[in-house]
Amino acid sequence: MVQERLRILRKALGLSQGEIALKAETKRSTYAGYESGISLPNAECLTALNKNCGVNSNWLLTGEGEMLVIKIENEITPTGQQIPLLRQKVSCGPGQPWDNENNIERYVSVFDLIPRLKTGKVYALHVTGSSMLGAGIKDGDIVLFDADKAQDTRDGTYVFSLDGDVYCKRLEFDALARIVKVFSVRAAELEKAELVMSFKADDIELAERLNIFGRVFSWIRPDGE
Repeated sequence: MVQERLRILRKALGLSQGEIALKAETKRSTYAGYESGISLPNAECLTALNKNCGVNSNWLLTGEGEMLVIKIENEITPTGQQIPLLRQKVSCGPGQPWDNENNIERYVSVFDLIPRLKTGKVYALHVTGSSMLGAGIKDGDIVLFDADKAQDTRDGTYVFSLDGDVYCKRLEFDALARIVKVFSVRAAELEKAELVMSFKADDIELAERLNIFGRVFSWIRPDGE
């Protein structure tokens, strides 16, 4: 468990709770809560422990891998969910690679880069087909969508089901005409988008036929594809 690994870590470093709380850039009472299992370390704590003590965040959260990150010849190694953020202007003199630790500004968490991941309402869907190629979504990509039901009906790419079949397509909402339009986007220019179908928003049968799961905000191309 995470709290047990936190205690193991502190003893391995030979630090008191107050001392390791300073390394974690948090309050002693907050860190004590982590060790007792009241709450889990947040992204800022993980980043600080990685930066100040070389703690492997993946080990801390899952128990997999080594406790501490070993840097060989100043090489940068992404650790768990921590990603090296390089300086805007990288000085690479003779014999110094761009990924030298001297070029790190700080480590950032994927949860900081994509705040929606913290909400717990983000889901992923494997896309097949080329109907959204113009939007940058290729066959085999994994789209991330926000399933918060409080989302507004802005034009954009959505994951939805229609008559029981699930789609990833562009939806446009005409508030004045009360029409929902469904588009395939095979070309980069939106004016070339293909209107697949449209519905009257006030159609009482539409609520039973159309179920919007969430708005797509990002997508991932799996490794090797």
